[in-house]
Amino acid sequence: MNYILILPPILGALIGYITNVIAVELLFHPKKPINILGFKIQGLVPARSREITERLLDTLSEVLTKEDFELVIGNALTKTINKNELLNFLENLKIEKDGVIGKFLGNISDTITNYILNSVREIIVKNIANNIDIKEFVIKKAEEISDDEIERLFKKFAKKELRFIEISGAVLGFLIGVFQSIFMYFVIH
Repeated sequence: MNYILILPPILGALIGYITNVIAVELLFHPKKPINILGFKIQGLVPARSREITERLLDTLSEVLTKEDFELVIGNALTKTINKNELLNFLENLKIEKDGVIGKFLGNISDTITNYILNSVREIIVKNIANNIDIKEFVIKKAEEISDDEIERLFKKFAKKELRFIEISGAVLGFLIGVFQSIFMYFVIH
């Protein structure tokens, strides 16, 4: 008769685990809404993908600034353009070497070259950063990504947390079963 007291913790763990595995899957499935007995059922992520995208955009707009873009663009430009490329560009201009500008360019110093390079870099960086529309970019990407890709990325990103949810269902179900067994033990005896 005492063996029956083992069943509630085992069944509780099994039921808790299975229900949490189903709950995690219901985040993503079904992808398209289906009607069951008059109730529309759809996975949370596919049903609210537009709202999730808008929240992401709001969060990004609070965090990312023009200065962040200037830093990224500036670093990329610095790696792309170096002083020798600027000198080669200036030397390849069709300017007569005997003219005033030609003589000036022929005698250009490193300080002037660095000043020109930094000035051009700053102008380009600021103009590009001012013309970046992060919201437009994220909306475009969000429209291009499939529900399957969203699911894959989310599961990759939150793999440990989703697994924790599944296991915690088993643990909670087991503990509830233990309490049921203790209660049944006192009722029987």
